[in-house]
Amino acid sequence: MKRDDKLFSIGEIAKALGVTRRIILHYEERGLIEPDKRDDATNNRYYTIDTFTKLRSIRSLQNLGLTLDEIRDYYNDSTDLMPLIRRMEEMRDQLNLNIEKLYERAKVSSAQVKELELPQQLIYRRTYRSDNVADKTVLLRNTALEAMRAHGTDITRRMYFIQFPIDRPAEVSFCVAVPPGSEGEYVETAAPMRAICIYHHGAYEELPAVGRQLLDYAKEHGLTPQGILRHTYLEGPPQHKDPAKFITQVILPIV
Repeated sequence: MKRDDKLFSIGEIAKALGVTRRIILHYEERGLIEPDKRDDATNNRYYTIDTFTKLRSIRSLQNLGLTLDEIRDYYNDSTDLMPLIRRMEEMRDQLNLNIEKLYERAKVSSAQVKELELPQQLIYRRTYRSDNVADKTVLLRNTALEAMRAHGTDITRRMYFIQFPIDRPAEVSFCVAVPPGSEGEYVETAAPMRAICIYHHGAYEELPAVGRQLLDYAKEHGLTPQGILRHTYLEGPPQHKDPAKFITQVILPIV
């Protein structure tokens, strides 16, 4: 069979995609693609640019975590797309959280005040009196253990934070993100809020000073605090022995 200049051999396709010939043949076996032409004498397969484009999309979807069955059903319009969309949204949220953390780790200093919108989320919340770092660390770990045993965790959200009234800092709520649909004692919805924040690199003992910095900023800029402060833990003892490497997002919700 005379070679058509508009067709690609399986070897050319495999090289362009950075995969093996076996992978492309496997896609054929699973019903994802078909060769556009086949040489009956040699059984060589040839593909158009459209098939190459589809193969590239298949690889992209595979890299996002979809199974070959899910990808085939997607192309055949034989599946409910909403579960796939929700999975990708969760992956996007996880990526955004990790990108945010890596940006903060890359900075020499991140003591700038930033504005943000705190999203609504489902949390497991326990409230205790605590006025020192050691006790707060133990209580947060205990609350996390309770939450995970009862409900699991929502990995698309920051896992831990504490929250307390500005005028009563010893009345601490220990909060752990739990999956949507969780129900039971101590499970509640944290409402969305507008806020200002600082990403603090350093020991937890330094956080009260960061909170005062946010309050001063709010006063200078005519912002009205809601009366609470939140500490969201990005990196701490589980990741680092040196407290200077801890990263905490100190948040002041505002009206």
